[in-house]
Amino acid sequence: MFLLRSLRWRIALALFLLIAAILVCLSAIFLYQTRQFRLEQMRIRLVNEALLLAADSELRSGFAISGWQVDDAEADSLVSTWSQQLDVRVTLLLADGTVLADSEDSQSARENQGNQPEIRAALDAGTGFSLRHSRVFRAEAIFAAAAIPPTANPPGILRLSTPRATLDVPLERLRLTVLWAALLATALGATVAFFVADAAMRPFRSLVRNASGIVQGDSVHVTPGTPEEVGQLTRAFNRLSEELNEEAAKVSRARERLTSVLETLVDGILILDDEGRVRLCNSVAAGMVGASAAYGSRIPEAEPGEQRQGSTAPSGSLGLAAQVAPAPTSPVQGQPLAQVVRDHRIVETWQASRDDGKPAESIFEMDGRTVRTVALPFVAGGSDGFILLLQDMTELHRLERIRRDFVSNISHELRTPLASLRALTETLRDGALDDPAAAPHFLDRIETEVDALSQMVQELLELSRIESGQVPFRFRPVSVSDVVLAPVERLQPLAAREQIELIVDLPPRLPRVYADAERVHQVMANLVHNALKFSPQGTSINVSAGGGRSGQEVTISVSDTGVGIPAEDRERIFERFYKTDRARASGGTGLGLAIAKHIVQAHGGRIWVDSIENRGSKFSFTLTVA
Repeated sequence: MFLLRSLRWRIALALFLLIAAILVCLSAIFLYQTRQFRLEQMRIRLVNEALLLAADSELRSGFAISGWQVDDAEADSLVSTWSQQLDVRVTLLLADGTVLADSEDSQSARENQGNQPEIRAALDAGTGFSLRHSRVFRAEAIFAAAAIPPTANPPGILRLSTPRATLDVPLERLRLTVLWAALLATALGATVAFFVADAAMRPFRSLVRNASGIVQGDSVHVTPGTPEEVGQLTRAFNRLSEELNEEAAKVSRARERLTSVLETLVDGILILDDEGRVRLCNSVAAGMVGASAAYGSRIPEAEPGEQRQGSTAPSGSLGLAAQVAPAPTSPVQGQPLAQVVRDHRIVETWQASRDDGKPAESIFEMDGRTVRTVALPFVAGGSDGFILLLQDMTELHRLERIRRDFVSNISHELRTPLASLRALTETLRDGALDDPAAAPHFLDRIETEVDALSQMVQELLELSRIESGQVPFRFRPVSVSDVVLAPVERLQPLAAREQIELIVDLPPRLPRVYADAERVHQVMANLVHNALKFSPQGTSINVSAGGGRSGQEVTISVSDTGVGIPAEDRERIFERFYKTDRARASGGTGLGLAIAKHIVQAHGGRIWVDSIENRGSKFSFTLTVA
């Protein structure tokens, strides 16, 4: 049964059976014709011998002179002699069918034979022949008879007979020879049938191998061998291969574009089938739901059934693309959404969209991040599915909080000087303007508040220009001492008034940095000035520098032993207008650290703070080595 699955063996078996059937038919026809020929030869022989014996003078004289009667000894002796000589049964009969003598001495041999066909034929035509069953031989026998003499109204009939089996004896050897010849011809035919079938199937096997190559993505071309059907099939196969290659290239390009788009999206994308199994997941979504890091987007495959977990995909161009050029697989491919995501609220959002058939949305906190989930039903290629959009709203919410804080802080910062200006103006209007002693004092106060407002506006403009990249930076290689010592020296008189010691510790062999010296002076001035504001009298401030990571950076630090920064304020200390409670009591606009942060970032560096409340702070930033 296994061999019958092969077309080659089916063709070979059909040819073999055809050859065997033809050989059997030919053998049967040959043996039949041979037997018929032998039978005809035996008929001719027996008839001729019967005619010769019927013309024997002794036989004729026995009828004419002696007048033989039944059981005549002379007649019995004569037929016995002829039977031994010819090796046949010899029977002598009267014209009415009475047996005068028979070489076979049996009761059935003595019965009247007048009704036998060969006897009637001999009486009518002079000779007769029949092939019939013989009770004497107890088998089929051949009978030939001749009239004595062969004239009208003969006095008797001479009949010769022999079992038909005597014909089969010489045919047995011929039958065995024919059988062996047929077997040999059948074996030869089987060999020929196999090679013919193999030769006929060789082009088809080549087409099957090349078709397998196309399935594996190879580009193949088969050379047509003949102009007949196989050649036409080969040329059609080549055209199909070329068209498939063109379509595969188109789908592969579309798949690559889709994969690139999905991987460049900042939002997570999950595509689910109608049962909620994941068919596509980009790396952003995998990271958000906690999938394995060894991940790549996968275009779902279009297969005719669920053959393995994660192998079935909605039909359409996406599935064709995956067959043409498979993309990297994902560990979440084909898994239910509830097993992939770690938050039940995502699953509930999808279920709400599935139940209502409409988009569903939810926003919630997950792992310290604000996540917006949108589930959208869609139909593609006749299959229902869902697009699950995961957006990390943490940064947006943080910026929104910063915006609200900025509005609140700037309102707070503007409220105090504006309230002071309003109070001073009302005081002057109420009569203080006419008081020569008080008027200059109130004007000085107004000027001070206006200067504070002007400084705030100036710093806001400066910060805005730095953030928007409108401030030109003049980068050049400079020494660390050039960017550190100048601002420290300018603030030295202030430190002396506050009885605070400024200590500068610069190693002698620091590499030069690539920086805008004036902008770095501004950073240093802000950091040192803040340290002076929050350090008590009698303490010290240390300004130091050292090599950064990998020898490609220089780290500059300003350390103090002042009030320090509370832990809850450290992450926001570089935001504009953000002040700790202690900083609010010391005045200032709250923009200095924000400006310093943006200047350092414009230099490609980093800025951070290490602080312990009531024990001091250490502000550090990096500059790139020239």
